[in-house]
Amino acid sequence: MGVGYSASPLHRVRYLDRAALQQRQIVRGESPLLDTLAALGAKTVAEGPLRFRSPTVKSILAWRQALASKHNDQLGEELTWDERSTFESSDDVATSGDAMFHYVAAVLDQRGQAALRDLVHRDRPPSDEMGAVFTEADRRGLSGRFPQLLLGAKTWLPFERNLVIDERDWNGNPNSYGSAFRFVDEVAAVRAGIADADPSVVGSTESDDPPEQILASAWQTSMTILRLATLATGKRLPLWTTG
Repeated sequence: MGVGYSASPLHRVRYLDRAALQQRQIVRGESPLLDTLAALGAKTVAEGPLRFRSPTVKSILAWRQALASKHNDQLGEELTWDERSTFESSDDVATSGDAMFHYVAAVLDQRGQAALRDLVHRDRPPSDEMGAVFTEADRRGLSGRFPQLLLGAKTWLPFERNLVIDERDWNGNPNSYGSAFRFVDEVAAVRAGIADADPSVVGSTESDDPPEQILASAWQTSMTILRLATLATGKRLPLWTTG
């Protein structure tokens, strides 16, 4: 299972309807997997078909109006898109590749182009090294080069200003919203840095098997992300991710 990216109106977001999940007691000896879950403290397991739901167009339009009114001065433009559009284009990227792309963006921001050359032919870094880099990205905040990539936005809306807005979504859940246009710029800038550091990655394609090396993995992942982000901005629609 990977990280999904989609260019579409927001009423096409689908999420698991947890209220509709049917639960039953775990019976020991039924299967090794259930025995393992029981050993970890689980008492019940979901069964039956998973049900998904989406927000209504009406709820999205009301939420958008409230968001636009509250942040009008920051945005400096009308926040709008065709929420009734049926367009959707989506794809998954490997979870490891998505992490490597964001890691490369953070390294480029904090240490510059020379640091990317040090990553050529290197495999995935230790988790503590990645954690330190992402912690520093949080500390830098909007002063960093890549806030759209590194400050936790899961949805990028079609506005121009380089902002990341922390607001509740249409269901009342905390979320962060960035600029789809500035997101495209950041993805392109990181890709340029990767290509300069290791020109050999440029010949790879989206369909290649996910590589282990940091820059190659980040480059391949970024092809899918950039393609969908460019679609979103071209049609002036939101871009959102399940990652």
